[in-house]
Amino acid sequence: MTPLLQRIEAFITTGDGHFVELAAAAARFGFERVEPYRRLCDRRGVSQGAIEDWRLAPAVPTSAFKSVKLAAAEPREVFRSSGTTRGAERRSVHYHPYPDLYRTVIDASFAEACLPAGAGRLPILSLIPDRAGAPDSSLSFMAAHVLERHAAPGSAWAVQEAGIDLDLACRWLRARTEGEPVLVLATALALVLLLDRLEDEADGTIGLAPDSRVFETGGFKGRSLETTPEAVRRRARTLLGLRPDAIVREYGMTELTSQAYSRPGGERLRTPPWMPFRVLDPETLEEVEDGETGLLSFFDLANLGSVCHVLTEDLGVREDGGFRLLGRASGAELRGCSLTTEELGAM
Repeated sequence: MTPLLQRIEAFITTGDGHFVELAAAAARFGFERVEPYRRLCDRRGVSQGAIEDWRLAPAVPTSAFKSVKLAAAEPREVFRSSGTTRGAERRSVHYHPYPDLYRTVIDASFAEACLPAGAGRLPILSLIPDRAGAPDSSLSFMAAHVLERHAAPGSAWAVQEAGIDLDLACRWLRARTEGEPVLVLATALALVLLLDRLEDEADGTIGLAPDSRVFETGGFKGRSLETTPEAVRRRARTLLGLRPDAIVREYGMTELTSQAYSRPGGERLRTPPWMPFRVLDPETLEEVEDGETGLLSFFDLANLGSVCHVLTEDLGVREDGGFRLLGRASGAELRGCSLTTEELGAM
């Protein structure tokens, strides 16, 4: 383990250290060890010694992960995006030499954001594939670690080789309408499919125990559905008998190691102290004012093994220290991303 990696782990777990100092060191680490990133910095006229502020480190578009190997060391895990929107040949690949750092991130953020206060182990139903079914999914890596850390006996994976076992999921939920709270892990699409099945049943409503929570992440994976994420969450609260604050949204992606979470029941997302965000003008990549729409970018210290500064294709607006997600940018809005990808030497 490198000294910088140790310092970042300490900052994530205990807050020991200073983000600005660690971020500058992480950016210089990437300059030294990730050749495509060094090439980008050179083309921008940014020297290794000049990176004293993380904002000065060029951000790498998520599109570059589709065609450029960004790795600071030999990877121990290789994560790939689902590729459902543009085909498997356009999948992002995140080479991860430090998977224990990913586990550290999960331990430092998931429980606080997603579990009831004071909860120990509790029954968990996962509508996310396990690692055997999706060995290169960063979300499956996360779900497996969450179950290892927090699952009580009787927890279940309701995803089989053929897809989500909705009958199993419904039976599991109906068996737990009394007693201790439960946690459901689901993608947005999986949650829609579960709610549709419940509505098809004669008695569709399930009253889960108080303090039960639903972890919901991702979009509809290219499906054209006559609904919105907000409508899905309203349906979930009604059909599962959940309190208004019971659904926690997670914002994450293959190209990032850390995640942003909503506060229970809220729509605004917040990042942890080791992953600040900015909202950038899509064309100039300059930071916009609070309340203005732009592309979301993140500086994730836990991305030390690849590149820490990542520019997404998601539009958002900064509000009250967090951000509201507005959806994907159009091709015309990604000109700055495209130019940066070309500078990296991506095809």
